[in-house]
Amino acid sequence: MDANKVLEGMLKAELNEEEIEWFDANIGLVEVSIGRMVPVQTEEMKDGAPLRVCVESYGFLPADKAAFKGGVPEIKNMVPFEPFDFYIKRKLYVHNMSHATCAYLGLYTGKDYIYQSIDDADTELIVSNAMTESTMALSAKYGVSLEELVKHTRDLLRRFTNSALMDTCKRVGGDPKRKLSPADRLIGSSRTCMEQGICPAYISVGTAGAVYEYLTENELPQTRENAMEVLRTISGLADDEELTAMVLRLYELYRNGADIRAIRKLAAKISAEHAEAVI
Repeated sequence: MDANKVLEGMLKAELNEEEIEWFDANIGLVEVSIGRMVPVQTEEMKDGAPLRVCVESYGFLPADKAAFKGGVPEIKNMVPFEPFDFYIKRKLYVHNMSHATCAYLGLYTGKDYIYQSIDDADTELIVSNAMTESTMALSAKYGVSLEELVKHTRDLLRRFTNSALMDTCKRVGGDPKRKLSPADRLIGSSRTCMEQGICPAYISVGTAGAVYEYLTENELPQTRENAMEVLRTISGLADDEELTAMVLRLYELYRNGADIRAIRKLAAKISAEHAEAVI
């Protein structure tokens, strides 16, 4: 996130005041949101050519319309849009969040590939409902069409089933520490939901799975205390937050070896409890 600002700071550190003034008037660093899935390239995909890259057919490139200087060029399949923060959040809080949730459920159940994980009916329902929670929140926050966002989620679910990608749960679920950080895909989308009065029960399934995977990778005991410490120090959650309690309830099922159906049922129960409390 904010890659354009990071690059701008690095460039301006090498310029004098006059050059910075010219830079601001003439140079646009255009942030984009890449939504095309590219798996780790196997030898079969390379087909004897080390620079060969296989990707899925999806080919749209949202770009920050306001960042261009001197007009927006005509580039095939580029989608200029403002405020661009919406597209960044859509990518991170819908695509990346649901992809990670699918991966952690896959790792928990011993699946190697994303397409194998999403093939489980309970996993698909959890991932789909997590997408719904996030899209409802983004629609409310940015005033964008919920119908269009739902179409996007249907397309994502279809793309997750693409066995030709051979995308592994280990790759997609890798680096759980970063994915549990306060503004990243799991906690960031959950906070956005709660700001809009939406319960992130199904997103919290992914968060709990990430906590479980983090403790596993670091060979730490699977205890409630360790899970709370992860949420406190990595995710920036307070012990008495509603989101903390929600994630810990779901984490207990992972810790105790519950099946995916039990995890899905608890997420549904948490969501229903929140709806009743609001009413």
